[in-house]
Amino acid sequence: MITSGKEIERRYLVRVDPAAPSRWPPPRRLRQGYLRLHGPSVRIRLGEAGGGVLNCKSGSGLVRDEVETTVPDAMAEALWRACESTTLEKDRFRIGRWELDRFAGDLEGLWVLEVELVAVDEPTPPVPEGVEILREMTDVNTFTSAALAALSPEAARTLVQTVYGRSE
Repeated sequence: MITSGKEIERRYLVRVDPAAPSRWPPPRRLRQGYLRLHGPSVRIRLGEAGGGVLNCKSGSGLVRDEVETTVPDAMAEALWRACESTTLEKDRFRIGRWELDRFAGDLEGLWVLEVELVAVDEPTPPVPEGVEILREMTDVNTFTSAALAALSPEAARTLVQTVYGRSE
């Protein structure tokens, strides 16, 4: 099934209490690879229920155009391999309406909190317990998953150290 429309999403850079994840539902390990990084980005995601998800996003900020469809596992794996070095892995916690991503690999220690809204002026729901918002980054392209996937290993580690003041 193909879905198409506007995505209204707020994203936040956060710090997480180390004890908090044990109180949430178990995360799902996601692998994302980018076939195209810019205007529009084209991504394959593995690890979602129901198989791989092929996604195309354009625009920036709070409201973006998005089209996505599920693809068979074999195609998803082939597309993943085609992404080569523009990939990332993360554990996604679903906490109410929030999605909290804990990045792995060279981005280990980076946490991003996201919520999809139904309207631009909809207030965000209360932040999950154990999560401290450091800053909103909805309009900061440096912290999109596509931009993070494009970082060199050293640049990714430096980014995490810069954000948190140390390696986490």
